[in-house]
Amino acid sequence: MSTSMKAVVIHDYGNSSKLSYEDVPIPEPGPDEVLVKNHFAGLNFIDTYVRQGIMKLVQPGGILGFEGAGTVEKLGSGVQGLCVGDRVAFGFIGTSAYAQYSKVGAKHAVKVPDQLTMEQAASTLWQGFTAHAFACSSYPIKAGDKVLVHAAAGGVGSLITQIAKNTGAFVIGTTSTEAKAAKAREAGADEVILYSQKDFVEEVNRITDGKGVNVIYDGVGKTTFLKDFGCLARRGTVVLFGGASGRPEPLDTSVLAKGSFYVTYGVNFHFVEDPAEYSQRATELFTWLTEGKLKFSGGITVVPLSDVKKAHDMLEGRQTTGKVLLQP
Repeated sequence: MSTSMKAVVIHDYGNSSKLSYEDVPIPEPGPDEVLVKNHFAGLNFIDTYVRQGIMKLVQPGGILGFEGAGTVEKLGSGVQGLCVGDRVAFGFIGTSAYAQYSKVGAKHAVKVPDQLTMEQAASTLWQGFTAHAFACSSYPIKAGDKVLVHAAAGGVGSLITQIAKNTGAFVIGTTSTEAKAAKAREAGADEVILYSQKDFVEEVNRITDGKGVNVIYDGVGKTTFLKDFGCLARRGTVVLFGGASGRPEPLDTSVLAKGSFYVTYGVNFHFVEDPAEYSQRATELFTWLTEGKLKFSGGITVVPLSDVKKAHDMLEGRQTTGKVLLQP
């Protein structure tokens, strides 16, 4: 086995030109760690924040990426329940997934069910943890709820839409194009608003007879967040979890008094820090996938790891639907 591998390193924070595809040493697993030979790494919006230095979860000189799937290549001391050759997936900070090999804590390496492909496994955990945490914990969706999901054709938006529908909620999605609207409907959205053509606040209020929705899931940010409160039901909740359009303007908290509103900013790894919770959410997500209760309605796009700059530009340019995977 070679002692070096290809990986994507960030030496300085900035735009996609700062991503360096280069040779680095293959890491050695320590106690309670495994070395995973990555088949795929997941591309997520948080990766762009880290690359820009907005979230300094990877220091200069480090390898980007928090999600992947592959086979166990080597075991560190003390590892139990995993064997060399096992198919595993992982989604956690510090896993350096943009590489041919990743050193992963054994507690974060989840066995992949035989019914799932490695592409499905690599697409599941990061966005799945996000959707699961926000739809089941930040605001636990219940039957009869009215739910607004921004960017409903995207990876997280599609999964939240499906979880909401499986729970018995009525889902309104927003998208930018007709093509993406079709993807949102495929995920189960009852109504889809093209925010590029219509004001989503007016449309939501029309659809709900002026009552508004119980919860809004907003990963768009700047162009949507402050408007969200105009179509929120009494004592409704806004779950903000990103800023695809930029950081939102500050919130005047007096806005919350208009309906005794709640607002929270969700960060998915805060919901999986406990190994038992990590395992429970991962197991439930894989079970839903194998049972057909979750699917990737936007499809899976595979891009060579060497083309990582192109992949980041596509994601930031909102030119993707579903999940983008990087293949070492």
